[in-house]
Amino acid sequence: MRQPGSRPLWLGLAFVACRMASAENVVDAPHVTTSGVIALANLDDQIAQRHDEAGLAELLLVRSRFLGDYEALDRAIGIAESRSSTAGELLQRARARSAEHRFEDALADLAAAGKAGADAEEIRALRVSILIATGRANEVVAELEDGMVRHPGFPSRSALAGAYAAVGRLADADRLYVLALDDLDTTSPFPYAWIYFARGLMWEERGGDAARSEELYARALAYLPEFVAANIHIAELEIARGEFASSTSRLRRVVASSGEPEALALLGKLHMRTGRPVRGRSEISRARQRYESLLARHPLAFADHAAEFYLGPGADAERAWLLAQQNLAARETDRALALAIGAAWAAGRHRELYALVERARSKSRHVVEACSGFPWKPGVGVSQPVSPTVQQQ
Repeated sequence: MRQPGSRPLWLGLAFVACRMASAENVVDAPHVTTSGVIALANLDDQIAQRHDEAGLAELLLVRSRFLGDYEALDRAIGIAESRSSTAGELLQRARARSAEHRFEDALADLAAAGKAGADAEEIRALRVSILIATGRANEVVAELEDGMVRHPGFPSRSALAGAYAAVGRLADADRLYVLALDDLDTTSPFPYAWIYFARGLMWEERGGDAARSEELYARALAYLPEFVAANIHIAELEIARGEFASSTSRLRRVVASSGEPEALALLGKLHMRTGRPVRGRSEISRARQRYESLLARHPLAFADHAAEFYLGPGADAERAWLLAQQNLAARETDRALALAIGAAWAAGRHRELYALVERARSKSRHVVEACSGFPWKPGVGVSQPVSPTVQQQ
């Protein structure tokens, strides 16, 4: 079970990179951008002025992505779902559905957009991002490598970096992320913050390098201090070091600005741990209500984080198992498979657990390594489970 101060076992153990970086000299230099506060104010001004004009949905998705504003996500999806008569509208609906993790629907929209005459490069870029997000990065690496040779620049380098990260080529991915940032010709802080966050997440969840990931999250926040996901990840690392005061302050700011349920749950666990159980239980209850509200509107978008919540402070392993299955059906990534294994174990679903472990063994050694603490003896296979000690919340 996920305890205060640690990433989940199936996410937090080290993943090993497959290749070393090339000898190309890459300098990860700072870039001058507009202040994050000003950029967010400008974003909100654009949203207020556009009303229902073309492009509004994309602006709302940006607000949702960085600020955890899920009411903005509701609006974006509502706009996109109401318009599908042109190639551009089909592309926008595909972007919105991808943000909602409705990946199969998004791919169908891309096919329809292609028939309607949409730009082939726009279709290709979104299709590739969906394949990477659904655990099929190995299918697009060669295509992306060729694309980068033909059209080097931020889009091609960052897309290939994402694919390399997904298949375990962490050093190569990091080098390309740095080169992609050098290709940017904008003063907007949003793409810089996003790339630094992606690098931090890669080194934390796949590289097992907490120090490096925290430095990268901090750089993301230097560009955009209100970036919700980056703040939550740093708070978790602070908790792991026992820095409860700073993590509490950080999480309170996130909750005040966004109502993000993951931050609420973390804050609740912190208060339970530091002698304020009444407040902690209240925050965990609010997190549960928030997750259920979001799941009712966007079930696939929140299935993974809600499953983690129910494996932890939400204390409902069966609910976690159902959500983890939904998530795995939508995208068979290493992370989704490991989460399903953790949920099957916690729910006592041994037959499903064994099937998932065999599936993991055939798919990726990384998943098996990440699940090494689950209830089977190393080296004897999953047919001889060991009864786990269930940790109470």
